[in-house]
Amino acid sequence: MLLGLLAIITYLDRVCIAVAGPRMQADLHLGPAAWGWVVGIFAFAYAAFEIPTGSLADRLGPRKVLTRIVLWWSVFTSLTGAASNFWALIAIRFLLASAKPGRFLTFPPPSPAGFPGWNARELSAS
Repeated sequence: MLLGLLAIITYLDRVCIAVAGPRMQADLHLGPAAWGWVVGIFAFAYAAFEIPTGSLADRLGPRKVLTRIVLWWSVFTSLTGAASNFWALIAIRFLLASAKPGRFLTFPPPSPAGFPGWNARELSAS
């Protein structure tokens, strides 16, 4: 249940930047090209850190990595509102995107108890 709540919150986080974007652009005097860099740096960092974060979860365990993801994500999401110029926003969005990946990779596999009639051994390759 908590993992489902985390998935909903992360979805809302993505929607919020789309809603807040026009006001952020106006407040920070960002044109379309500058906003493209803000969005682009986020996408680049997110993609770059997805697999390393999953690998870290394999080594340290999902609980520690999910804790790190939620803590860092909370800090950098809060700092997004404190950005006072283009470069601060770029740095914060890069750090936020480096903190977020891996949350779905760290989710535990579904329990057979949650799926009546499902047998993992029947589905596994022998």
